[in-house]
Amino acid sequence: MEEMTSRERVYSTLNCREPDRVPICFGGSMVSVITECPPDGRGLSELYEYLGIKDYEPIRIPPALNIITKLDERLIRRFHSDMIQVNPNPPPEILEIVQPDGSKILPYLCGMKVKKVGYHDEPFVFPMKHMTTKKDIDEYPWWPDRTVDIMKGVVERAKYLHEETDYFVVGDSIFTVFPLNAYALLGGMDKWLTDMKIRPQFYHQLCKQMLDIGRSLDEQFWKGIGPYIDGAMIYDDLGSQEGGLFSLADYREFYKPYQAEIIKSIRKHLRPDAKIFHHTCGSAYYAIPDLIEIGVDVLVALQPLARNMEPWRLKNEFGGKIAFMGGFDIQKLLPLGSVEQIKEGVKKLIHEYAPGGGYIFATAHNIEPDVPPKNAVAMFDAAHEYGEYPISKPNGLNYVDYIKSLDLR
Repeated sequence: MEEMTSRERVYSTLNCREPDRVPICFGGSMVSVITECPPDGRGLSELYEYLGIKDYEPIRIPPALNIITKLDERLIRRFHSDMIQVNPNPPPEILEIVQPDGSKILPYLCGMKVKKVGYHDEPFVFPMKHMTTKKDIDEYPWWPDRTVDIMKGVVERAKYLHEETDYFVVGDSIFTVFPLNAYALLGGMDKWLTDMKIRPQFYHQLCKQMLDIGRSLDEQFWKGIGPYIDGAMIYDDLGSQEGGLFSLADYREFYKPYQAEIIKSIRKHLRPDAKIFHHTCGSAYYAIPDLIEIGVDVLVALQPLARNMEPWRLKNEFGGKIAFMGGFDIQKLLPLGSVEQIKEGVKKLIHEYAPGGGYIFATAHNIEPDVPPKNAVAMFDAAHEYGEYPISKPNGLNYVDYIKSLDLR
């Protein structure tokens, strides 16, 4: 087959046609990058050093979660990525207020409070935890300015990537976590899940407030870049390692309508051929038919060791109805496996997901600091090597059973 451009390759597979090779994503979303957690978790800087990339720009570590979206393009190309992301700017107001104990308040994320927990800067105190009434919502002191400009240089970058490169360009905004995951980040996971059941009226009032804030901030983003992007990424975690976070009935009552509204508000700004990507951690199996119904085109990032998330299962049941991106295990195989074990895992994963198209190779979440650089390099090189079509059918142990058969510790 004649070699395709990156953009042609991704569109082909997302339209469930076999391209020349399996597309690869590194740097194409906030869940397909790498973290940097100094001083003891130097994931990105150690990778640069390993690859001999010395003159990179200073790494800009965000105030929360340590996810690095601004990567040296030499690294993106070295990992054979067909995709690249465009993000809004953080609001040009005070990004963080550092407290005497070293923790931080993030005004533009509704007063989220973070501190270093292990490697990462994580939420640890939940400023909305005690809110129970509409009055509490109205008087909350940390609602951000919805009119602030988050677009300096953003449209220009999207236009350049669309017109001057052949990357598949993805719009990616942190504000799509409002209202759902943001409810947990600001109120606590326990409050989020219990408010649905014991304070449903308040739950919907708070969700609608945060939905309005997220959409107001994002409207300028999607409207500005819409003509130039090929995909839009949205975020919400639907599962844990062992199952869904809710019953299907509760998902449909308390969660799905907000997701549908976010997708609708983004879709109106996109070209008709652009795709909606939806990221979720954990076991999202129970909700996949509903995600398809509300317009999700690509399911990301496919945590393979979560219940019912085996590649063979998702491909057999939903292949042709929704496309897949991700799936390479970062819990065991990538950090603990040998180079040869990683290469074999890549081969098995591609053989299960890729026949017939509908699959983009990527990690099941970001590369964390416990991953040796040689393992990351081996993984992407193997994906490039083994991803050429036609893809043979899998044989031997399936991908998940293969991981479980290894002595990884």
